[in-house]
Amino acid sequence: MDLVLKRQAADLGTRLNRLNIQRDLMLRDPGKFQPVLRLSCAIRMLVVTDGGGSFGGADFGLEEFLSAFDTRPGPGAHFVVTTAHWASDPSADLQNFRFSGHDLSQYDVIWMFAVSDFGSIDPADVRAVAEFMDSGGGVFATGDHASLGVRMCGAIPRVRSMRKWHWPNPGPLGEPVAPSGGGTGRHDTTMDRGVGVVEFDDQSDDVPQTIRPRMYGAPHLFLGYRRYQYPHPMLCGPNGVIRILPDHGHEGECYVPADLTATLTQDGYDCEEYPEVNGRRIRPEIIAWSDNQSGIIEKGAVNDKSFGAIGVLDGHPADRGRVAVDATWHHFFNINLRGEIGNPDPVQATGFYASTAGMAHLETIKTYFRNTGVWLARPETHACIRWRALWHIRWHHRIAMDLMLLDQPFEKIASLELIRIGRIARDVMGKSAPQCQTLGWLIPLIPVKFREKLLWPIVPPGPLLPDLDPRDIEKREVDPVSLAVAEATLDALAGAAIYRIAVQFREADSVAKAEDMSPKAAAKLLSEAAEVALRAVGEVGARMIDMNDDMKDMVRGLRR
Repeated sequence: MDLVLKRQAADLGTRLNRLNIQRDLMLRDPGKFQPVLRLSCAIRMLVVTDGGGSFGGADFGLEEFLSAFDTRPGPGAHFVVTTAHWASDPSADLQNFRFSGHDLSQYDVIWMFAVSDFGSIDPADVRAVAEFMDSGGGVFATGDHASLGVRMCGAIPRVRSMRKWHWPNPGPLGEPVAPSGGGTGRHDTTMDRGVGVVEFDDQSDDVPQTIRPRMYGAPHLFLGYRRYQYPHPMLCGPNGVIRILPDHGHEGECYVPADLTATLTQDGYDCEEYPEVNGRRIRPEIIAWSDNQSGIIEKGAVNDKSFGAIGVLDGHPADRGRVAVDATWHHFFNINLRGEIGNPDPVQATGFYASTAGMAHLETIKTYFRNTGVWLARPETHACIRWRALWHIRWHHRIAMDLMLLDQPFEKIASLELIRIGRIARDVMGKSAPQCQTLGWLIPLIPVKFREKLLWPIVPPGPLLPDLDPRDIEKREVDPVSLAVAEATLDALAGAAIYRIAVQFREADSVAKAEDMSPKAAAKLLSEAAEVALRAVGEVGARMIDMNDDMKDMVRGLRR
């Protein structure tokens, strides 16, 4: 016993000495204590509009939207934006733009703010976008009510069947009719700002509409009506679920097509819209709904109705790009964000800037913009972001001052130590990026065959686990052991990744070596970390198995 106590005292002394050294270093040179990788990951985006759209400060400009991308989406990543207009517009980087005449491979994401409802897109342009998506590029598309936006987007594969673009008749391939701009059948989300009447121009005030995000979850054994839930990553904000968007008097609609089997041919290129993966076709889904409001005085009453506000398709499991569609570009234009130029009402003239609450709403909405840009990025860009985010966390003062075992082989670090440091790391991650985004950094490290077995209680099938069929686990209940194993898995993954990086890069001056890591070498390093993490979970999980039946019997007794 004396020998054990002496060893514990020696370990404690060593740890305290290390903490003192690190504390002194941090006080003398904070920048050296947390070295930052110089080359952050660029999410390269092409933003395209046509007709009356622009990129400046006009009412139908995108200047306020673009300002959202001045803020980094997390450690180790930044946005690079190129703007393009279908006509000659001085606010655009590229004039008289066409997809087929430009190298789209340099971008992660194409944003389409389609305004024009006359004319048709050239088949060569459709082919260029289809090839971009089939090579992993992400696409966002929106128009407005009726056929606004159909020229640019009405023939683009996936985009054309995830949002309604045609009015007053169905589309050439039977696409459904879009909601009109007037009458009781329009989509009106304009909110009452508490002044007794609702005006059309209230779309420009500081009161947003409330949307209803899709929530993904699993039932809990203790309380059957409780569910572990999370939204789509595009609606996962730093302060919780994003539940607001700007309002408007006549929005469009996103939907899920009934037929997923189409193969479209444009300019000699065949594009399978919704390919099969493991016998199941990738399928679009609505991730948020809007509700009609009571009606505005200029437009009259409106039917009670819910409609798709945001739709998505995750093409990554099928080696395709991701797609997102939105009900209207009024969620993005200046007139709905910063107010209408020249409006005599001071609130309608300044939009969300009219109040403290409004500015908070605007920041939440801008998080949706950034989240969308991140989610749509190519898989290799996501891998780049993951590497730099974990590097950043490794040097965070809460981690760097608490790593204890850098002088021994990584494989020898105890399971509980990986889980301990991983729990701290997950907390640090959550303070620098939305939780859904941090889970997106960790989950891909686990081989697909283990993801469902380990994570289903807290990360059920959905956008974070797109490889799983919800029907496989819809009848399961989350028991205490399964939940504990799932939490331990995420903690062990985070801890193992941090320790693996720390063992490889022990000194603060190792930035250059980390910068030189190729994507393949970084992926190998994190794969090694995942192997050790899974072994750690196996060890800890084995200790929990014996208590599982006893715990279930206890719960059944409580229910009786």
